[in-house]
Amino acid sequence: MLAMLYGSRIADWQTKAKERLMDKQPHILLITSDQHRADCLGYAGHPCVRTPHLDLLAREGCIFDRAYSDSPVCIPARTTMVTGIQAHHMGCCDYVPDFRFDRPREQFLGSLMTKAGYQTMLVGKQHWYTDPSFRGGFETWYSLKHLHRQITAETGGEIMYKHGIGRNELSPSLSQLPPDLNSSQWVTDRSIEFIKTRDKSQPLFLWSSMIEPHPPNVVHEPFYSMYDMSPIPEPLEAEWADPENAPYRVLQRQHGIGCAHVNDDELRKARGVYYGMITNIDHQIGRLIGTLQREGMLDDTLIIYTTDHGELLGDFNSFFKSNFFEGGARIPFIVRCPRWYKDQKGIRSDALIELADLLPTICEMGGAEIPDDIDGSSLCAVLRGDEEKVRDVMHGQIGTEHMYYDGHYKYIYFADDGRELIFDMLNDSQELCDLSSDKELSARLRSAFAQHLQEEGNEHINDKGELTNFGREFDGQDPRLGWLSLTP
Repeated sequence: MLAMLYGSRIADWQTKAKERLMDKQPHILLITSDQHRADCLGYAGHPCVRTPHLDLLAREGCIFDRAYSDSPVCIPARTTMVTGIQAHHMGCCDYVPDFRFDRPREQFLGSLMTKAGYQTMLVGKQHWYTDPSFRGGFETWYSLKHLHRQITAETGGEIMYKHGIGRNELSPSLSQLPPDLNSSQWVTDRSIEFIKTRDKSQPLFLWSSMIEPHPPNVVHEPFYSMYDMSPIPEPLEAEWADPENAPYRVLQRQHGIGCAHVNDDELRKARGVYYGMITNIDHQIGRLIGTLQREGMLDDTLIIYTTDHGELLGDFNSFFKSNFFEGGARIPFIVRCPRWYKDQKGIRSDALIELADLLPTICEMGGAEIPDDIDGSSLCAVLRGDEEKVRDVMHGQIGTEHMYYDGHYKYIYFADDGRELIFDMLNDSQELCDLSSDKELSARLRSAFAQHLQEEGNEHINDKGELTNFGREFDGQDPRLGWLSLTP
């Protein structure tokens, strides 16, 4: 009898406590890396990459297994993060540093959250289609320029790039910097400092924006040698990527980006160092979340981990990003809700989501205004268990390359030469078999894609409903891509 009475009272107290907590805004921690492909995680089943802290975060939250970057290269992808708008709707969906997106400043993510009453801070990489000095509405921004100045002061000179490796090359090199000047650790140290000294009268919105595992593949020990003896998988190969068969844009990547010279031994080491950089990030994430726990904030914090795009890492004889193959466009996306938001753990969602969904999700969770002109959709209904899908189809564009993906078939169209690739993602998740020779399937997907382009007024379709074909033929190495990768 007493057990029933006290059990009833405890349940009533827990219900009222949850209701009180739901009346307040959660703290929000957004953690992003740069160029982290979705399969390089422990929970994703990778044969050697160790990510224990991200695995734990995933067990306590929701994994979105089909998350994509709609324009997989740094600036457009990161601008989508802070605006909720797809890159091809901004007017630029490629790496064009001088482009400026004309959007009211109060509609950027930091501005929206600051207006909603959050103490807002960005630590690390920015890289948006805005003036480089724009903070995105964040009250405080510790940019990586602070790190560069600290390196100069502590080493007596600028040694950031004295490893001799170009910014977009995968060639591995041991870092000359001490661990405390590693960029991921520096971002984490500043973030921890901010958590500890925050204004406790306000909810916190902190964006910890790391730049690893983006090349150059330079990291300190133990991460540099961590995977030397591990079963590093071989890059993927497919007939459609053979130089005799590949589309123009694929051939460009195979011959450019400063990686055509990489031999098998160097590639194996480069892949291992890339994994080591990921494990370093994971270690820093453990420190960051551990700080939340020590500060008594963990159960009241929304934590999101994602990245801007992936890295081909030698798949299909290609490197870099700027493509819609799984290695380049699919991204990790983990959401751990505050304890009072939902009781479920370890959820895996196959909802088709994209980076544009980040802003409305954060805004809805934090009670901020959501602009009515965005492309993204809030993921909160999926996180609550009220919905299972977010969209039926996704369209992405990077330069002249398009992806039209319905969750079953991935249709990739290249406007350079009119080529197309089709992959059955339910039965061929590694994209080894191109189905474009199936005329009925090709016609159906091409028709749906063309209709979509017409409806949005895309530049790569004419008034007659015909897809653009520039008729380009690849005639050898494009040196501009190779030289671009060498600039620091």
